[in-house]
Amino acid sequence: MSTRPPPPPAVLRDDPGPWSVVSSVFAQAGRPGRRRPPPPVGLMLSPPPESALELAGLDPSSPVAGVGTVRVVAAAREPALGLAFEGDALLRGVSPYVARAWSVPDLGAAAEDRPGGDPSADLPPAVDPAALASGDLAAVATAPGGAVLAVHTREGRADVVALVRAEDRALVRWVRGARAAAWSPDGTLLALGGPWGVMLAEAAGP
Repeated sequence: MSTRPPPPPAVLRDDPGPWSVVSSVFAQAGRPGRRRPPPPVGLMLSPPPESALELAGLDPSSPVAGVGTVRVVAAAREPALGLAFEGDALLRGVSPYVARAWSVPDLGAAAEDRPGGDPSADLPPAVDPAALASGDLAAVATAPGGAVLAVHTREGRADVVALVRAEDRALVRWVRGARAAAWSPDGTLLALGGPWGVMLAEAAGP
């Protein structure tokens, strides 16, 4: 039996729009057979959320990844419940009892550490969907400039990353199946993560 790790997953590059679901989460919901190859990692079209927030959708003129259209450029299989960029060349993530790092933009494995404690234990809980419209938002990431927040919330029992405009709480993007997010320092890259792995998307422009 080979101990060589599996290659990186294929990616779905196109952006389906502001309301989407992580492709691998969608496939798991269908309970594919064990012998089937894992699906490509990316975003698939999903219905708009039922939310008290204004559904503003994407701003095609924005240079910030996720606020405008994106293109998925890489994915990794290792889970991440929290993400943070370290400069322009490294993405760090945590999952239960494991801390990892990936190179940017290819998401090649750069480091893996098992510190003994659980580095994901201090991650904030998901924001109640009813609290998105008012009160303080415990954002998992803030876009450069502070105009948009990435918030981990829930839809039923499913994880969601919602991109919310800070000024008026309008909903920009709703990604079902994701629970972690991070922007690169210049805002042109958006990383999304969850138990299924990590994907990296770049701003695609108008």
